[in-house]
Amino acid sequence: MMQVDKFIETAKKIATDYKTLYVMGCIGAPLTTANFDRWLKSYSYNSKPVRKEMIRAACNTTPRTFGFDCVCLIKSILWGWDGNPNAAYGGAEYCSNGVPDINETGMINVCKNVSTDFGNITAGEVVYMPGHIGIYVGNGEVVECSPAWEN
Repeated sequence: MMQVDKFIETAKKIATDYKTLYVMGCIGAPLTTANFDRWLKSYSYNSKPVRKEMIRAACNTTPRTFGFDCVCLIKSILWGWDGNPNAAYGGAEYCSNGVPDINETGMINVCKNVSTDFGNITAGEVVYMPGHIGIYVGNGEVVECSPAWEN
């Protein structure tokens, strides 16, 4: 079981120390030309011209760029993601640690004491709206992966 401090630390580290890109369905994988087609074929969203070019450009970066979507960011951390550019999912082990492969709605549905009152939110809790989920890391900050802001 992962301790909340480690969960938060990893989320912050991904946000600040790694190059990342929003890629729907991507579980922390290093973006490479070898797996470029995989991510385009996985979801039609990824094959939209603008997204396709962003993913293509990310496949040619040094240091390596890692792909995530909102819920895959959370799952990747819980599955042991460690930024390994040589591992299929950046070091995450698919469906490990008792964490299933669920979408953002499935994730909020397994959470306990869900509330819309942010007055008592604590670091490590998730923030959710239909279609999107992120990690509250304290001090009014959320780590998330979304094309709406900085990918």
